Amino acid sequence: MTKFYRLAVLLALPLGAFAADPALLQMVMPDSQVVAGLQVNQAKGSLFGQYVLSHLSVNDTKLEEFTSQTGFDPRHDVSEIVIASNWKPNTSDNRWLVLAHGAFNAAKIAAAAQANGSVPGEYQGVNLLTHAAGSSSQVASAIAILNSTTALAGDVTSVKAAIDRKQSSAPTDSNVFSKAQQVSANNDFWFVTLVPLSNFSGAIPDPNLSGAMQGNLFAAINQASGGVRFGDTVTISAEAVTRSEKDAQALVDVVKFFAGLVQLNRQNNPAAGQVATLLDTLQTTTSGNTTTISLAIPEQQLEQLLNSAHPKPAAKAALRIN
Repeated sequence: MTKFYRLAVLLALPLGAFAADPALLQMVMPDSQVVAGLQVNQAKGSLFGQYVLSHLSVNDTKLEEFTSQTGFDPRHDVSEIVIASNWKPNTSDNRWLVLAHGAFNAAKIAAAAQANGSVPGEYQGVNLLTHAAGSSSQVASAIAILNSTTALAGDVTSVKAAIDRKQSSAPTDSNVFSKAQQVSANNDFWFVTLVPLSNFSGAIPDPNLSGAMQGNLFAAINQASGGVRFGDTVTISAEAVTRSEKDAQALVDVVKFFAGLVQLNRQNNPAAGQVATLLDTLQTTTSGNTTTISLAIPEQQLEQLLNSAHPKPAAKAALRIN
């Protein structure tokens, strides 16, 4: 990972959840295939959200150095974030954007970026910090601080196009825009993908899970969306658009099958018993070729389950940026 890309990721680190700000969605590229959104502030208002944020810490001296140099701490200073991609990995046509609301000190961030090899420039009156591609398979990247509360990062072409869309205030024309508005209105963390789920198998490090995602079940899911709403009751929901009505029903059958296995073992296995209790509210429905799955879990029960899986604070998973 290049130093510049590390800096871009630092701007996007504090994973929380949110109902999408139209001002951020407006800048998303029209050909987006994958879009996700999060809001740290909403997560901070929930005990489970705080639990999630506490387990997304960054154990990296680079972060401490960046915070010291700029006065900007991405774990606290970002309030909302949208991530978008046209999902053409490993090609020169791959485009991505990270758009965020927060508290940005442009001068200090620029100084830190330049110290890491970025080159200052300007586009449409907006200061850009660009970094050359690390290899022939990559493209040049850029960070733009639009104002003290809005920043974006991505490949140079996408960043410039996002600035154009922002300044023109043109109506948003994106295949995922309306769906993103709909899903984000009901969730604090949300995602929309027009990419078949089997296409994500290459991004999964676990070979068993990666192999499973290439199976018929995931290959049948052409589009998906969903999210999580924090609160005293944590609501998890997902919608999958499959190839056919038969595939939609097959997906429901598989979900019910595995839920039934957990239920059968709830008396013999304490862990299965905990999970089975959480699955008591599982609901699955189909409408044509669309499957909808939802789960409402009391926040305390969910946190207890996660605590049992990670009983020692010292064993908390840390996100490392190398």
